[in-house]
Amino acid sequence: MATDVATIRTAKTMRRKAALESKLKELLDVSRRREELRIEHLADPIDQLTSSAEREVAVQQLAHQTRLIHEIESALAKIEASTYGRCERCEEPIPRKRLDAVPWARLCGPCQSQAEAAGHDGMAIFEDAA
Repeated sequence: MATDVATIRTAKTMRRKAALESKLKELLDVSRRREELRIEHLADPIDQLTSSAEREVAVQQLAHQTRLIHEIESALAKIEASTYGRCERCEEPIPRKRLDAVPWARLCGPCQSQAEAAGHDGMAIFEDAA
């Protein structure tokens, strides 16, 4: 029976790994398109403001994509190291439903809520400690 459970867990982990790899490929393809960051010298002040606002949104999206790429790469490394699915804060298993929804999750639900309440996104809490 233990072998069946291990096989199911391995199959689920491999499905999550495939999903992570697919999401990583998608993010890497999207992040290569950086035309939105190009600075144009426009004569009209309204066009300059619009361009600046669009560029700021593009920078924020790129920063979010970069963080997500790092999260996914970290999850893939954990799969290889057989440490995937453990909360980085309390070291308890992250529930399957959470991993199904967010396969790159580093924290369990309660620890994620605590990190967000403290003003961290879950990743920053560990960067600050380093």
